[in-house]
Amino acid sequence: MLKTLHQHSLALELLRRQARISIIHKETGVPKPLLRKTYRDLHGRSPSAGALKYSTKGLTRNIKKYKEASLFAVCFERVDAKSHEMDIRKVITAFDIYKKSYPSSQLDFSAAWVIARDLMSKQIEIARCAHCRSSMLLKAREDTLERCGVCKTTV
Repeated sequence: MLKTLHQHSLALELLRRQARISIIHKETGVPKPLLRKTYRDLHGRSPSAGALKYSTKGLTRNIKKYKEASLFAVCFERVDAKSHEMDIRKVITAFDIYKKSYPSSQLDFSAAWVIARDLMSKQIEIARCAHCRSSMLLKAREDTLERCGVCKTTV
């Protein structure tokens, strides 16, 4: 009974952050029809339809999105280093910190989950800009960056 309560509690946290139903189902095992109904009850509309972007490369096609992804990645890296929680809880904590620091960001929870997953699997990584030493994502775009998104646009 406690396991079910924990799964439903986690599902509700993810639904409040408007995560994709497929992500919530994968992380909690709660049936998709129940998740869809609860999403409608919480938000007054149906959950987003369509395919989830399955790689960070798909989320960083322009420089603004690349900068947002980089900022979230740094938040996640800090949470991951200091927390012993399970991975999805780390994503929730990092996303909440990210949204508090940049509330107007267009990055949603589902995109943040993809970025965190790619960081954990080492498909992308965080490095330092050769020019200003700020954090930047590597392997997150088709082009190879030697400078961060800010330096690249100003120099």
